[in-house]
Amino acid sequence: MARPCVGLAHALIGEAPDAYTDAGLAAVVALVSRAVAGCCDLATLVRGKTVLLKPNLVRPNPHNPRSVVTDERVILAMVRLVRQAGATVVRVGDNPGYGLPLGEALRGLDRFTSRLAAEGGELVYFDAADPVLVPNPTALLFDPVPLPRVLLESDVYINIPKLKTHVHTLVTLGIKNQYGLILDDNRMPWHRNDINIKIIDILRVVRPHLTVVDGLWAVQGQAPLSGSSLPDMNVIVAGTDVCAVDTVCTDLMGIAPQEVAMLRLAGQEGLGETDPAAIDVVGDDPARCRRQFVRPILSSMGAYPAVRVVEGGACQGCLSALRHALDKLGSEGLLDGRDPVSLYVGVPMPEMANIRNVRGELWCFGACSAPLVFNTKKPGSIAQHVPGCPPHILDFYKAYKTRYGL
Repeated sequence: MARPCVGLAHALIGEAPDAYTDAGLAAVVALVSRAVAGCCDLATLVRGKTVLLKPNLVRPNPHNPRSVVTDERVILAMVRLVRQAGATVVRVGDNPGYGLPLGEALRGLDRFTSRLAAEGGELVYFDAADPVLVPNPTALLFDPVPLPRVLLESDVYINIPKLKTHVHTLVTLGIKNQYGLILDDNRMPWHRNDINIKIIDILRVVRPHLTVVDGLWAVQGQAPLSGSSLPDMNVIVAGTDVCAVDTVCTDLMGIAPQEVAMLRLAGQEGLGETDPAAIDVVGDDPARCRRQFVRPILSSMGAYPAVRVVEGGACQGCLSALRHALDKLGSEGLLDGRDPVSLYVGVPMPEMANIRNVRGELWCFGACSAPLVFNTKKPGSIAQHVPGCPPHILDFYKAYKTRYGL
């Protein structure tokens, strides 16, 4: 079996994602072209075919496009290169995030959508038609997998994720970017520790023909919502084996592949190469591109004085959703100077006092915490409850603001 080849390209770009020139875009096109050429013949892959590009548009923000989304320069570069390589139709689509249709996500990004059209790219909306239920007979959890019709009607599928950390899954790269193929009805089930198995189950039925990772400006720390930009990393990583691409990317982030559950599972299931020693990296020297990324912190205990968090038997789903919500409240200054509240997350210990000294109002987060809604230490006191298994990452954020008039 041939060793997978991953193209790595690095060059000084010197412009920000939201303030670039035509010359800067041309430099990005050249960088992307070099990475792709290191791993495949693009013309052979796309000539005469309909191509779907799937970037990561999780929650675009016209006031902060540097943060969580695939850099528009990389999207435009791929549209241009695929067109030049002879593709007949080039489509660009994503399902950004739970409760956020693509049309709404792109509101305020008129400059990008105009440039996309000028390059010959056609925006497509995964929710414009009912998904197709694709059987997944070897799945552990997710069978069938509902996939967008536009994906199944395309000849070539190119995955364009962002290089970033993730509070829930440690990293979000090519494998995780495929979660955006799934529409809202199927986003929240299996969004706990089992999200890693669900994502691998998606990989069983849909493999990108090519994955091109945007590492121009990377994201570290409390991503995807509250991470910090790592500017001018100026790296593009490309390959036809998405697992090999993600393995190389984790190394560039200072993270061992074996730390990432998705990669461990993919390797165990034989879905791609996850052994760095078995991957050929073509192009620039990884040692010169490597950065030590700030890692995300999952736990909320002691993170913010205004919310005294007690973690019981909680899974990563609730821990991640809560930390996302607190980080967003904190970043907006909505926890500053607030009287403290107490919050319990996870399964309580049976027949025991789980919280002896409740400071302020008690909140119970997630379905498992429901037995504590009636606070037995204060007879007649009913806690605020955020339901869900797990709750959505913005549920506590919204409930806290509503409760205290923020």
